[in-house]
Amino acid sequence: MTSLRLRAVDPLDLSVIAAHVQDAVAQVGGIAYEPARRRFAIMLNRFMWEDVDRDKGAGAKADKHAPYRRVRSALHFDSVQRVQTSGMRFGHKDAVAELLTVAFEPTDEPAGVVKMTFAGGGAIKLDVECLDAWLTDVSAPWATEHRPGHEGVDEPLG
Repeated sequence: MTSLRLRAVDPLDLSVIAAHVQDAVAQVGGIAYEPARRRFAIMLNRFMWEDVDRDKGAGAKADKHAPYRRVRSALHFDSVQRVQTSGMRFGHKDAVAELLTVAFEPTDEPAGVVKMTFAGGGAIKLDVECLDAWLTDVSAPWATEHRPGHEGVDEPLG
């Protein structure tokens, strides 16, 4: 099993993680903030865009109905001082949220704000002392026939 373990300590690093988690889905019950550890974590079922990118030249995934893959992944941020949310249904632990983007905006370097934007207008903002993010695959991949898509966009954003 090939699995990812990526770390981000600057905005460029985070853009790599963002490309991998674009269109990931998460249950709201899989989102947690541990203030004592200053850690924010989210469990995701991420679409394996790296398969699509790797196979693009060979044409193996060119068929829109071809089986693709998802994998269970953990995304966590350390050095989190505060978490703000909007448009998220935290009262419904089984509610599903689709992650669209993850970005970092420096405020007083190395501090800044990490913003996760979800389909439907949901957002999570993390005030961080510094950017320290990890993306780790925690399961074997499984097949899925659905390739996420955005109107007018054929490839992942970011």
